[in-house]
This record gives sequence, structure tokens and C-alpha cells, in this order.
Amino acid sequence: MSTKRILSGIRTTGALHLGHYFGALQNWIRLQEEYECFFLLADVQALTTHFDRVEEIESSAREVVLDFLAVGLDPEKSTFFIQSQVPELTELSMYFGMFTRMKELELNPTVKSELKAQKDIYYGFMGYPVSQAADILLFTTIPPESGDELLVPVGEDQVPHLESTRKTARKFNEIYGETFVIPSTLVSEFPRLPGLNMEKMSKSADNAIFLKDSADEVRTKIVKAFTDPTKEKANSPGHPHGCAIFQYYKALAPKIADEIEIACQKGEIGCVADKQRLIEIANEFLQPIRERRKKIKKIRLI
Repeated sequence: MSTKRILSGIRTTGALHLGHYFGALQNWIRLQEEYECFFLLADVQALTTHFDRVEEIESSAREVVLDFLAVGLDPEKSTFFIQSQVPELTELSMYFGMFTRMKELELNPTVKSELKAQKDIYYGFMGYPVSQAADILLFTTIPPESGDELLVPVGEDQVPHLESTRKTARKFNEIYGETFVIPSTLVSEFPRLPGLNMEKMSKSADNAIFLKDSADEVRTKIVKAFTDPTKEKANSPGHPHGCAIFQYYKALAPKIADEIEIACQKGEIGCVADKQRLIEIANEFLQPIRERRKKIKKIRLI
């Protein structure tokens, strides 16, 4: 009988935001009904940027689990686990590192961008694609059988990382015999929701709406969000595809996104009114998540 598994994870560097929800969690919630799911709290990989702030990693792990439960991930259906508590992952990373060329790591998009931006790149950061490959491939069925499936749901920015993992699996299989299932990638419908300033959404860039944000926090953030700089007046024709607010409409309210797009282009709606409507939509979406999060935290499940 074939085995169908899901492996995905999130670094424990803070609470989760809407980018995490639409880029990953939304898929995970659906897939837990169909697959054997393993969701990783990547505290070891968090050390690549937070090795001097380990207390943040521990508290962040709790925040991430709260968000997992609040959005509807079910520990009765899915397995949550902490990376550092599975020593076999470290062992497998070491083995993979023995046949991974430095040039391959340098070509990884994330590593490549950091090499340009930073003077000091640490060994752990350079090697995290190897660690990621171990995280994924450890959950293959050994020996693999016909029909086995290992699916990795990711955001668009993680697709090149998955190709690196696929290469690692193929190379190991070529050298040592068929051992690992070659993983498949599943990209979400909204693979890269931008930050409120239209830059890459980031926990540290202060451009994200977090799943735990209060209604007032959501309002403040959306009011300050980037909109079309060429739209001088409320009735001026706009360019919604360069506007952060429109990107959030597409994610949070896809049924009216086309209506908003046309109204903006015709100058029938101004940025202020556009933001006010989105504030209501965003808070309506987040309120059930906030309530479940508060309840879980109150009864001290974690």
C-alpha cells in the first residue's frame, strides 16, 4: 500500500502573519484531511539568524503552535514537532553535507542574496539548504514503494529550495540505491502576498498583519499601507496592481476583487474608502482566529 505524506514547516522566529496563512497554512488545513501530515517547528534553522537570541526562539515556538491551532490545524490529524528534538535530522544533514558542493549552496537564491548583502555569512546559514533537505527527506518511506508520495506545500520563494532537495534525493539514490522518495512541490494560490509597503513581507520589516493582531492594530496598519502614488484624487483613475491594498483584496475577498479593480481603474473609489472597506474585511476574517487563539491560550494548552 502506497504512503502519502506531507512535510512542511516554519522557522520559529515570531508569531505568524497573513503571508504565512495564504502562502502555507491555508493549504495545510485542507491537506490534513487527505494526507499523513508532519509540520515542523524549525528552531534549529532559526539559529541561522537568531543564534544570539535563543530565548526568542523558545517563546516563538509557543506563538507558532498557538497560530497553528487557531487557524484550524488539528493535532489529532497532523503531527507537530520541534526540529531540535529529532536528532536524526542533524545526523542526516551531516551525511548530505558530505556530497553537497559549496557552489550549489552559493547558487541557492536566498544564500546568493545574503552573500551580496552581508559581509559575514556563517557556516550554519550557508548549510541550511542541506538541513532543509534532511527535514523533508527523513519523512520518506524507506524503502520507497511504487505510488509513495511526499508532498511539500510551500510559498513561491521556496520552490528553488525544493529543487535543491530533489537533487539531493536523486544523488543519494544514485550513490547508495533507492532510499528516498523524490518530493513534489505544491505552490499555494497566493504564493507571495506582499508586505503592506509592497516589499517582501517580513516579521522584522514591520510590514505584516499578524494573525494575532487586534482590530485596532489591523486598522492602524492598513491605514498606513502603500497605495498607488499616481492617484492624486479620490476620483482619479488608479493602478491597482501596484497597490498593496488591492493585493490584500485578492487574498481576503477574491469574490469582489474584480469589482474593486474596475472601480479603482475608473476612479469610482478612492484610497481612503478602499482601505476602510478592507479594514472591515480583514478584521472579519481574523476575528475567529483571534477568538480561538485567546481560548487556547487561556486554558493553557501550551
